[in-house]
Amino acid sequence: MLNNKIKNIFYDPKREQTADLLKGMAVLFMVQVHIMELFALPDIYNSTIGKVSLFLGGPPAAPLFMAIMGFYFARSKKNLIEQLKRGSLLFVGGIFLNIGLNFHLLIKIYSGEYNLNPYHYIFGVDILPLAGLSIILLAFLKIIFDDKFYLYLLVALAAGLVRNYLPDIYSDINEPAAYIQSFLWGRTEWSYFPLVPWFAYSALGCAFYFFKNKFGKIIFTGTVMNFGLAIVFIFIITTISYAVNISHSLDVYYNHNLLFLLWVTGFLAWFSLAVNKLEEYAGKNIFVIYTKWAGKNVTAFYIVQWVVIGNIATSVYRSMSLVNSIISFVIIMTVVSILVIIWEKKLSK
Repeated sequence: MLNNKIKNIFYDPKREQTADLLKGMAVLFMVQVHIMELFALPDIYNSTIGKVSLFLGGPPAAPLFMAIMGFYFARSKKNLIEQLKRGSLLFVGGIFLNIGLNFHLLIKIYSGEYNLNPYHYIFGVDILPLAGLSIILLAFLKIIFDDKFYLYLLVALAAGLVRNYLPDIYSDINEPAAYIQSFLWGRTEWSYFPLVPWFAYSALGCAFYFFKNKFGKIIFTGTVMNFGLAIVFIFIITTISYAVNISHSLDVYYNHNLLFLLWVTGFLAWFSLAVNKLEEYAGKNIFVIYTKWAGKNVTAFYIVQWVVIGNIATSVYRSMSLVNSIISFVIIMTVVSILVIIWEKKLSK
């Protein structure tokens, strides 16, 4: 009886189940890593548990989300103007989200309690501004590249390669040019997901969609695929400590190079296949259904969790034990889920 009630709330059989499961896992990984970064004591953050947490909040989170976004962008029939509007809304929405998640902190800054630059938080370069800029750029590239997957692939590789060769366009960290560059290729402390190198993942998503359409029946079956996956698997397993260390060093992770980009690409290929198998064998499991529901509502889920976590973090910043951090995760997931359910019901009216 309970299972049926849960399925009625969370399960939507009309949607692409594996895609929703991937997005849901990505956003859940983001929630736990935000709690680890902002709530947990430094000793926990720097422990093995902290490294595992940051890895889960790394390759299978933001890169996966951006790659899926690129895949569905390639499949979309929206025209240039529609995509530009969508990208602009995401970008502006990201700025408003920054204000919302830092509202408690901004009050303390403007009251004089904290001596911090508020603009570093208002114009923080997070996932939504990145998604908005990526869609805008993809909208123009799609006109030029059409369905030529190799051109998107070249752009992705370039995004991972040119990061260290791009010059600074500002001389003072507080001048307007510093904020503009932060969205484009980082190098400031408030630039978490600059367009370079992070645009690579949405470009890879586009490349994969067009490649799959042309060669999927040939490549993704038989010995060719199995041989390729075996090589990638060996590469991932033998170098995973490298990826864990990169994910734990946030400055390096946010501005990673081509080698890490290639590692993440291989990892995402295997991770996506594993999640697809999970959907095949356990797609009706209650937890899996809930995760797919979170993926279905990924934007709302992401916004709500950040507003909740961000405002609490101002009071509890890096002060919680592991047990309290876990309890906080459970409570926050419950609150966020309830709020998203209410939001979803209002939209359906």
